[in-house]
Amino acid sequence: MIVHATDLLAWIETNLPDLDTDRYHPWTSGPTPPGAPTARIEVTITSLGHEVRRVCVRLSAEPIEPTTPSPRPR
Repeated sequence: MIVHATDLLAWIETNLPDLDTDRYHPWTSGPTPPGAPTARIEVTITSLGHEVRRVCVRLSAEPIEPTTPSPRPR
């Protein structure tokens, strides 16, 4: 059971896909760079007498090496 917000954070971290640390930086929010693996976390909060609230967080892990090819010299 998740009792505190830190429990929720620990659960999310445990359930994110493992990353190859030689190929990717840690998970982060923000713009998704080309070639980055992504994860989407959706949270719904329901409580008697309150409207349902939802939030979606998109995470990505930037590749350490760029994945887009360099332009060819002319």
